[in-house]
Amino acid sequence: MLKLTTASLLAASFVLPAMAQTPAPPSENHSPAALNAPATHDTSGNPTGSGYNSPSARNGVMTDNGSMRASKIVGSSVYNDHDQKIGSIDDLVIGSDHTLNAVLSVGGFLGMGSKLVEVPFNKLEFGNTKGSSDNRVVLPGSTKQDLTSMPDFHYTNRG
Repeated sequence: MLKLTTASLLAASFVLPAMAQTPAPPSENHSPAALNAPATHDTSGNPTGSGYNSPSARNGVMTDNGSMRASKIVGSSVYNDHDQKIGSIDDLVIGSDHTLNAVLSVGGFLGMGSKLVEVPFNKLEFGNTKGSSDNRVVLPGSTKQDLTSMPDFHYTNRG
């Protein structure tokens, strides 16, 4: 049976915070593992808006040059052109013919009762839209009702 003493609890209190420390960014972390790791941020070293404070670091979907980050698109809220949230992006699906579709989660409350629908990726608009100051994902001309009336999307073929 393990017996905890005051000394062992005190020792654990010093060890646990050290385990939770965040490593330095690769530009400051010169360990062999960090030097060989792929960049997950802008490492250009340009002091005029790049690095951790660049627009792409602050904005989850768009990069500084206007490209889109697939890893950040999934989970993004989708709005219509009336600034109403109509769903969120659940997944991106690449068809066997190399077409790209977005699987949207619509309806429901806190993930319960929602349904999945598929829309062509090229119907989504990314970036500053219609004078918006933030970068949003917009599906113009759609309502939540339009999406909920679409056929359900299934990841597997049934039957």
